[in-house]
Amino acid sequence: MTTADAYQGTPSPAVVHPWRGPQPHDDPELQRYAVLASLCVGDGAAAVLLPEPDGARVAAASTLDDGASGPLRSDLAYESFRTGRLLVLTPEEAAVSRPEQPVGVVAVPVTTPEGTRAGVLFAQTLTAVPASSVRALGELAVLLAAYLGSRTSLLRSVEAEAELQEITRINRILLAFSEALARTSTLEETMQAVRDLATTQLEADRSAVVLEDQGHYEALDVHGLPGDRPLYCTELLPGSGHPGPHAVESGEGVFLDDRAALVERFPAVAADASAEVDGEAYVPLRVGRRHGWLWLGWAGPHRTVARTRRMKHALARYVGQALERVELVQARDAVARTLQEAMLTSLPDVPGLELAARYVPAAEDQQVGGDWFDAIHVAGVTTLVIGDVVGHNIVAAARMGAMRSILRGFVADRVQTPAQLLERLDHVNLVLGTGTMGTAVVVQLRGVREDDGTVQVTWSSAGHLAPVVVGTDGATRTFEGASDLMLGVLEYERHDHAAGLAPGETLLLFTDGLVERRGESLQDALARLAGVLVGVGRAPVDDLVDVVLAEMEAVGDRDDVAVLAVRPV
Repeated sequence: MTTADAYQGTPSPAVVHPWRGPQPHDDPELQRYAVLASLCVGDGAAAVLLPEPDGARVAAASTLDDGASGPLRSDLAYESFRTGRLLVLTPEEAAVSRPEQPVGVVAVPVTTPEGTRAGVLFAQTLTAVPASSVRALGELAVLLAAYLGSRTSLLRSVEAEAELQEITRINRILLAFSEALARTSTLEETMQAVRDLATTQLEADRSAVVLEDQGHYEALDVHGLPGDRPLYCTELLPGSGHPGPHAVESGEGVFLDDRAALVERFPAVAADASAEVDGEAYVPLRVGRRHGWLWLGWAGPHRTVARTRRMKHALARYVGQALERVELVQARDAVARTLQEAMLTSLPDVPGLELAARYVPAAEDQQVGGDWFDAIHVAGVTTLVIGDVVGHNIVAAARMGAMRSILRGFVADRVQTPAQLLERLDHVNLVLGTGTMGTAVVVQLRGVREDDGTVQVTWSSAGHLAPVVVGTDGATRTFEGASDLMLGVLEYERHDHAAGLAPGETLLLFTDGLVERRGESLQDALARLAGVLVGVGRAPVDDLVDVVLAEMEAVGDRDDVAVLAVRPV
């Protein structure tokens, strides 16, 4: 017990926030303890003090004496909290530090079972506090300590649950960004995904990605910029005093809770800022060697704390990686398309024949493939080739180029039948160990015609769809003859087939991408092609090919398409 012998009469200076009456957020249980403490001393006043970073505060108070004992001596209560000792003073002893208020005082430290100082239970009265009341207050302080301990545990549990929910929310946002961006393959898809994710996951009203472009910064997409500032984040120079370049240079990002923060930190650009945006975030990112930032704007204030700041930096990295992947894919496919287009044949000018050809690359994932066509006129023989190497990438395009070049060389070297040409092609393919697998049809038209003008045709197929003939009346037929084994499996004796092509009839060679559709049988697909050809039998060959591609919806959704047509005239 601390009495006048130990108490020197001058309380330690401290910040004690006074009691201002019951507040909506107060704990009513603490108020009950204050009332009980008042009852312990008869008709006095009592309070519960709880610690604050700068001192303490009166968390609850009871004045059953209607203020007769004067203002609460919270200074004496804090002395007990500071020392951790019981303080009991008679009115005469308390008057040493405040002569105008002689009151009996009891201040009981409230300590949790773990030894933490949780507060002080304090009471004052006009008379000396008897020992029995001091013991009662001590017992009440033990109960208060138990309550405060359980309340702290509950608050920690609530805080832990809130922390877990926040971590779960952030992880869900990171996963949503990662999954959505992984599915993009073009700049347009990536920008659309960023806008959608910024809205649905971050509740941002505006967003944009800005990158370096020839010495200045330029927004990659204007659709997410503010309506009243459609050129915001465009044509910005490094070091321009704008938050974006500053975020790039610092590498830490710029997070502005509201317009006032923008005015304070970047007054030069505040006057031109959008009226549609209040809170903002400029998060640096990289795409290869180019720097830039992810910009997010909210219509109202938006506070970014340490955890969400780290999350936004991670999201910006995801966006940068997605853009870098898109650029790499586009560069790779551009090389493959250039390679493939360079290998597509310019059709020869053959007297008495009309020729037309088209190639449509696969649109899905910007793929290129192994489809090809060729037409060569040597020694009075026109050789037509259409083939399909397995695969839809630059490897397939390269292998197709090798097969095409080998076959072209054989055709130019000597006049051989289609079966012989395919046998030689497969022999070289297998001997060289390239392992290229694919299908092909070789068709030869001789310059000598029958009396009725019919052109003699010799053809051979290596696992490919048979050519289709459409007459001037729209009637269709398929060349008869069995297809041999596809290329790249084993050396195989191949077979030639003979057919005739009357003047005005059109021979159509094509790869499977023209007809094959998911969920449709090949028989139904060929019947659909025959239906399209009915109305174009008399059309110019170029128009016929275009109509066939359009009506068959051969836009290269999943596979590339090659079509080659020839008509004797």
